Amino acid sequence: MARGKKQQENREEIKVRERDQKTVAVKMRSGFKIPHPLWFILPLVAIAFFPILNNGFVNWDDNELITGNPLIRSLSLNGIYKIFTTFWVGNYQPLHILAYALQYHFWGLNPAGYHAVSLILFLGITCLVYFFINRISRKNITVAVIATLLFSINAMRVESVAWASEHKDMLYALFYLAALITYVKYILSGKDQPRGWKFRYLIYTFAFFCFSVLSKVMAVSLVGALVMLDYYYERRLNIRMLLEKVPFVIVSIIIGLVQVKATASTNSIDTSNQFTHVERLLIASRNLMFFFYKMLVPINLSNYHPYPYRAAGLPWPVEFYIAPSFVLILLALVIWSMRKTRIIAFSVGFFIISLLLVLQYIAIGPTLFNERYSLLPAIPLSFLLASGIYLLTSRFPAMKMLSLGLTGVYIAIMFYLTFFRCSVWQNPAKLWTNVISQYPHEAYPYYVRSEYYGRTLGDVRQEMEDLNTSIRLSPTINMAFINRGIVYYQNNMYDSAISDFTTAIRLNAGSCEAFINRGVTLSMMGRYTEALNDYNRSIELDPSKVNNYLYRGYCYFRMGQPDLALQDYSTGIAMAPDNVSMFYFQRSQVLYSMKRFDEAFQNIQAARNGGVKVEDAWFDMLKHAAGQ
Repeated sequence: MARGKKQQENREEIKVRERDQKTVAVKMRSGFKIPHPLWFILPLVAIAFFPILNNGFVNWDDNELITGNPLIRSLSLNGIYKIFTTFWVGNYQPLHILAYALQYHFWGLNPAGYHAVSLILFLGITCLVYFFINRISRKNITVAVIATLLFSINAMRVESVAWASEHKDMLYALFYLAALITYVKYILSGKDQPRGWKFRYLIYTFAFFCFSVLSKVMAVSLVGALVMLDYYYERRLNIRMLLEKVPFVIVSIIIGLVQVKATASTNSIDTSNQFTHVERLLIASRNLMFFFYKMLVPINLSNYHPYPYRAAGLPWPVEFYIAPSFVLILLALVIWSMRKTRIIAFSVGFFIISLLLVLQYIAIGPTLFNERYSLLPAIPLSFLLASGIYLLTSRFPAMKMLSLGLTGVYIAIMFYLTFFRCSVWQNPAKLWTNVISQYPHEAYPYYVRSEYYGRTLGDVRQEMEDLNTSIRLSPTINMAFINRGIVYYQNNMYDSAISDFTTAIRLNAGSCEAFINRGVTLSMMGRYTEALNDYNRSIELDPSKVNNYLYRGYCYFRMGQPDLALQDYSTGIAMAPDNVSMFYFQRSQVLYSMKRFDEAFQNIQAARNGGVKVEDAWFDMLKHAAGQ
């Protein structure tokens, strides 16, 4: 019965497709040329995301990955070698960093260039999504068009496209999709073709996979996606199929171990027992449910979704307890559908597999939920929805106009939400104000926004207002105390500054920034012995920070220990040959006090040549003392 019903459904589908093909043939004979669907899809997508071209950088990884990243400053062989052998901000993503290095070579730190590349990459992804869906839908243009529009014009895509730091999303998705397409070609290659001809598609798949994992480690989920394609195309399980996956599994294990090591270097993986296993399951289930929900209804979006605040013993919010039921119903639906069609099981399986690593069962980073992780999972979900719409219009022709009309309205609403969501990423003030509108009682967004007001806009009043709010909401963010202490220091409020730096040290005894800033403040107050202790501790915590030696050298000099001061200044010059002017300036003063006039004059010349403003009287005095 089930087989007969399925055969009848297949015959009906073939009839509909033949009818569509005849319609196209008639239009072609009549001289009316049917344009390729991408000719109208790509302009729509470009217009929807066009506002990102007016955006700048934001203080949410852009400062570490782009504006403050020394790895992207050189495209020399040595520079490229460093890119491929260095962990950066807890990740190993060499192709991602290399992409920034190429862009920096051409347009420096002009944000428009980086955003233009993001848009171009996303248009490329949109093309590949269309080709992939068109292939797995057996060249059903209706399904491919609807699925591509549902995928690309959605506010949940904005974080990946509008955020310059997310080029890794664009790159890994581009190579990931290329791998999926070549793997489908491998599966569908005719038996009459030479064996090597068919096998080359598998080699292409593996090559694209390697490029993808070198862009972002999430690409290891491709192994599961390939298995789902095997299921979708009804391949028989055999030794050959298993051996095909061995190289992919080996590379996944290697890159996974490398990434774990990279992540551990920044302590961004939660290794504590903050959550029980049951709570972790609740978190993962809730996130899976929210990825479904947010991709269908992309409202109340935010780049920062914090964990819910829970006092000891209090329950989780209600959605955490609903989520496991949602997951069970979803699995039951999949099992029930497997007797009728493979589309649902394939789509849901692909969706879950691509999200497994980021459901936060093992907490990574400070956020509960990240919208950018929906980029690839949106593809199978869009395919499932488009297939459902096509089936509905095929089975019930009377509802065709209504179904397609509602789909068009939905896409129009998504276009509106996407277009205006792009402007949220225009600058840090807009970005974090948007977060605050979603989570007004969360301290972290106020702290991050304060950095932009203070460091970029110079708005000290707004900076202090945000810092005070952040500290009031959560007096545990040590960087908020450090930044407020710096503001107090700049306004000669040294006692208040020391109080804040001391609090920051109490919150994080390993904070190099807190020790160095307290040391500078103590030096300004003439408390050199206490300042020296802080400088020593700061250097012990991070001996690579060059300015630590500048501050400690000054402290030694003021304490009457010029030899130790010279030693620190010389260390700083050796460490940072490209930024040493102030070291030369300070060393000239020490050498003058030691009556080493020739050396003092050489150092003041080096300082002036390096851009340090030197008073003419002081320069002439050293010149005269050196007998020049």
